[in-house]
Amino acid sequence: KSRERLADFQGKYLQPLRVSHRKAVYVSEEIQRKLGYVVRKIGEQGASISGYVEQVLHEHLDRYKDNVGTWRKL
Repeated sequence: KSRERLADFQGKYLQPLRVSHRKAVYVSEEIQRKLGYVVRKIGEQGASISGYVEQVLHEHLDRYKDNVGTWRKL
């Protein structure tokens, strides 16, 4: 079960990802260190911190897209 969850996580977040038209986003040193650890320890060959962050934020924004429209009107 744990190996399946790891494979799912790697497939979803830690595949090599080419991002065009990049923009800088700043995170704390602590978060940078933690992201680097995840990518180095369990990422697929060619995985990157920026690719990981891109996938996590894409999922987050997709999950809350309907709420954002509602919340902005509050």
